[in-house]
Amino acid sequence: MSSLVFLSVLFLLLQRPLSSLSIDSEGNALHALRSRLSDPYNVLQSWDPNLVNACTWFHVTCDSNNHVTRLDLGNSNLSGTLGPELAHLPYLQYLELYKNNISGKIPKALGNLNNLLSMDLYDNQFEGKIPHSFGNLKSLKYLRLNNNKLTGSIPRELTHLKNLKIFDVSNNDLCGTIPVDGNFESFPMESFENNKFSGPELKGLNSRISSDHKEAFFTWKASSFRNVNATLCWLSKEEFLTPTTYLSLGTQNSLILVLGFILPATPTITDLAQYYLAGTLAPELGQLSHLQYLELGHNYISGTIPEELGNLGSLISLDLDNNRLEGNIPSSFGKLKSLKFLRLNDNKLTGSIPEEVIRLNLPVL
Repeated sequence: MSSLVFLSVLFLLLQRPLSSLSIDSEGNALHALRSRLSDPYNVLQSWDPNLVNACTWFHVTCDSNNHVTRLDLGNSNLSGTLGPELAHLPYLQYLELYKNNISGKIPKALGNLNNLLSMDLYDNQFEGKIPHSFGNLKSLKYLRLNNNKLTGSIPRELTHLKNLKIFDVSNNDLCGTIPVDGNFESFPMESFENNKFSGPELKGLNSRISSDHKEAFFTWKASSFRNVNATLCWLSKEEFLTPTTYLSLGTQNSLILVLGFILPATPTITDLAQYYLAGTLAPELGQLSHLQYLELGHNYISGTIPEELGNLGSLISLDLDNNRLEGNIPSSFGKLKSLKFLRLNDNKLTGSIPEEVIRLNLPVL
């Protein structure tokens, strides 16, 4: 008799639709989420694994096939952490967990939610890096991660998300440069403010291109970086070429700009393709009247040094060493009364040092 019962149960299990098994796994994923969260107001009280399926639970929305498509737990006073189990919600389109106290790292597994349209994790306590796996979310339209404690840089994989319409990472502790490719060129600066960003990446700055090779003269307008708290940031050690960029806001939102490079022991053209600066210095640089630090050392800048740089009355440090600059040292440098550091070594400069520059009595020349 017992054998007959066993065979009957086994037969029923084999006849069970695969979709039912999928639904159970989605319910298990949500129950695992509940076990990770503290719920002082019993918002998740209806999340009972003994019920038929998760579609009967509050704050859960399902489609006609009983697959979870939406999770609405915003502003629910939840705390705790997220786990990789959320990746077992393959039909999820909306993940709304904003305005809680959820902490810990954002699981990389969320990058497996291929149907996700909106991810709102803002106003929490998340820390760590933005997962590179988010670059797999090809359907994603809205990604709000603002008001957390996230660190590191913005993954460049996100620039490939063609459907992304809203992106907000303001009020975190992110660093590096702001992408300018893809849809990122249209996102407002308010989406990045109150971080440690050093401005847009170099290839996104104003350029003038020659037919022989890409020559970039770059100007950063202070008005574009209003309220951006930028400080020195080192990018990941995995990069062969690490640009160190420093941007600060001084009087009247004036710029303090440093662009330097740490090169690998044996750099190749491939290593430098994305970051190195080639071309000539434009006289328009002399219009940055509040500029204090101009650091362009270790690049491939050629041509002559513009006389207009002598108009930079606030300049403290001018580093043009290890380039391909030629011609004379401008006598207009004698007007740089605030200058303390002038490095022009390892170029192709000719002539003598102007008397006006010698009279500056620079501690470093």
